[in-house]
Formats: sequence, structure tokens, C-alpha cells
Amino acid sequence: MKLRSRILVFAGTLILVVLAAGVVIGARIPDFWATHVWAGGFIGRTPVLPPFPAFTNVEVFSLDDPNFHSTHYYLLGSDAGGRDLFALVAKGSLPSVSLVALAVAARMLIGLVAGFAIASGATVFRTAARAAGGWIAGFPYLALAVLVIQAFTGGPNTPQEPGFGRTLAFVIAISVVGWRDIAEVVAGRIEWVQTQPFAMGAHAVGSTGFDFFRRHVWPYLRPALVVELSFQAAAVLVLLAELGFLQYYLGGYTVLNEGDVSFVPGFTLTNSPELGQLLSTVRLYVLRNQFFPVLVPAVAIALAALAFEIIGRAFRGRTDLPA
Repeated sequence: MKLRSRILVFAGTLILVVLAAGVVIGARIPDFWATHVWAGGFIGRTPVLPPFPAFTNVEVFSLDDPNFHSTHYYLLGSDAGGRDLFALVAKGSLPSVSLVALAVAARMLIGLVAGFAIASGATVFRTAARAAGGWIAGFPYLALAVLVIQAFTGGPNTPQEPGFGRTLAFVIAISVVGWRDIAEVVAGRIEWVQTQPFAMGAHAVGSTGFDFFRRHVWPYLRPALVVELSFQAAAVLVLLAELGFLQYYLGGYTVLNEGDVSFVPGFTLTNSPELGQLLSTVRLYVLRNQFFPVLVPAVAIALAALAFEIIGRAFRGRTDLPA
């Protein structure tokens, strides 16, 4: 069991280190290549339209000024606007990680409060927390998150840059749908400790309140919260990807129409990259058999979620309560 746990921890950590290195390298690409829209380019003497393929050196010309040329190497290809996917994913990782951290922290806080309420023994708090958790568990998480975002922002997306209200809506939407599991873990650990002989002995010698919690509850609760933290980070990343696919994301966008045909759906280019938003035009890319603009952000999210998941699984068996 210990060998398996160490292998899983090593694998998960290695994935996160590789992803972090990619983010650092990609973030060093000038912002110009993640923001400027290109009308097309030449690979050798062959004219091509974006999205440009991976591992190619392209002489690109600007959408605004066809006389403006430049040359760029696209390691992972480009999106429909000719913008470097490596740079977009790297720069989009930073706001996404910040959003994940805020959402996970909010989930943990709600879960802790609800868990203490369940374990308190007070009938009112216990009933209210269990009832709220049961109602949320019976509602599809994605649908509930969409409803909360809709209530705060009034729509699935916006061309404007994100403000505090939209960020707050995402944090609330993601946190209210994931706290029940944390609450049950917290309540279960506290209730188990309270039934143990050492807890009864501690109460007998006058250990109460924070001192009792610090000495006797926290050593059993802390490892379980670390595992839940890992699992919740993976769950939030997947939920962000699902919301992005449904056109719910943080950043603003610019519509790129091809020609003057209004009934042909245009690509929405991110003004401020975020990983979920990079998946918002998946259907258009897939319909055109252009898979790299889809695979690059999708693989980045999947690998990060997988890393957190296997790290959580590595520690889960080691945090089981004694028989």
C-alpha cells in the first residue's frame, strides 16, 4: 500500500511539475502572440488560413493591415485567430488557477461550517445542514451552477471584460455545489473522535473547546481535509471545463466572422484567456475537423485534474480511521 501510494504521489507531482514548467515557458511568449489576430500566413510558399498546425514556422500577415508581416513558430498550433495556443493556454492557466483556488477555499469553508453543525448535536443545525446537503446532492451540479451564474449575471457570456460581480458569481456557483462531501467527512471524523475512550478521558481531565479540538480532533481531521482538497481541485477544474463548453466563462470575447455571411456562426476569441473559455468553441472546431485548438486546452485541464485526483487517491487509504 505504501509503495502504491508513493508511486501515485510521484506520478501526480510529476504531472503538475511538467504542467507548471509549460506554464512558465508559455507565459514568457510575448503577449502580442496571444492577442493579435492574423488573417492568414505562408508555410514555405503555401498559403494557409488559421488555425495554423502545430510544429510549423508561419509567416503571418495581419487582419488589420495585410502589409504587416511577421514570422512565428507555432509549437502547439494556433486558434482560429492565428494566436499561439501555447501562449493562450499558459496565460489562461493563471486566472483559472486563481478561480479554482477561490472556489475550493469557499467549498472547504462551507463544508467545515456545515460539518461542525452536523456534529454539534444540536437538532436544528444538524437537520438544516443535512437537509441542505440532501437537496443539493439531488440536483445536477452543472445545472445548479448554471442557474446561480445566470441569476448573478443574467446571461451565459458577455463581450465585456470580467468584473468583480462575474468572478463572485462563479465562486458562489462552484462552491455551493460541492461542499456536501466535505461536510460529511468533517462530521464523520468529529463524531468518531467523540466516541473514543481517549476523548472521554480528555473530557474527564477538563480538556474542552479549542484545546480539545487541537489535541484530539485536528490530528484525525487534517489528513482527511488534505485528501478532500485534492479531490475538490480536480472536480472544480472539470466543472470549469463543462461551464466553458456551455458558454459560461469569465473572460470577454471578440467575435471573428468569416466574410459577411451573418448566418454562419463565428468563432469567439478570448480577450483575456481562461482555460474554460478556450473550450467554448469546441463544436465549431470539431465540425471543421480542426482538433488541435480543442485538444491543447482540453488535455491541459484533463492532466491537471488527473494529477490532483491520483494524489488524492494516494493519500486516501493512508487516512482511513483505525478499526
